[in-house]
Amino acid sequence: MKGFTLIEILIITFIISFLSVAILINYRSSQDQISLTRAAAVLESEIRKAQNLAVAGTEFSGVIPCGYGLNYRDNKTYRIYVGQLGGATNCQSANHNYQSGADSTYPDLKIIESGVVFINSFPDIFFEPPDPATYINNNKSVGVSTTIQVCLEKDLTICRSLTIDTAGRISIQ
Repeated sequence: MKGFTLIEILIITFIISFLSVAILINYRSSQDQISLTRAAAVLESEIRKAQNLAVAGTEFSGVIPCGYGLNYRDNKTYRIYVGQLGGATNCQSANHNYQSGADSTYPDLKIIESGVVFINSFPDIFFEPPDPATYINNNKSVGVSTTIQVCLEKDLTICRSLTIDTAGRISIQ
């Protein structure tokens, strides 16, 4: 009579169970990485949207504004804002940071991926037409940059970083 012994069946069952658990753990880890990468890509897209609105000189409420920027709200929320003169005589001398009451805003934007958050606040990033000049915290000096980090909420050491500089470059690491 040919067949499998109980020991052989137990060993095969253990091997299949072990491989299943390993695949499941790897799958969950991969899903977290995909969520993090997707959240960083969407944030980059929103920054580029503000940059493109400034380059195009897009009107807002019938007026061409001083530019468009991004403003941090909380660890999951940010907004695109429309920079106005705010009492300045021209756009170059205006405050390019978000000014509540003076600047208009698009609806608040949320990180689309659940379990992904900003690890810390970031300064306002503003694009002034026509080039557009890039301001980081109201500063457009050469060599100034800021890094925005989006991280997994359950492990804040696993992050993607977006770096924006005053030359207008945006990169993801």
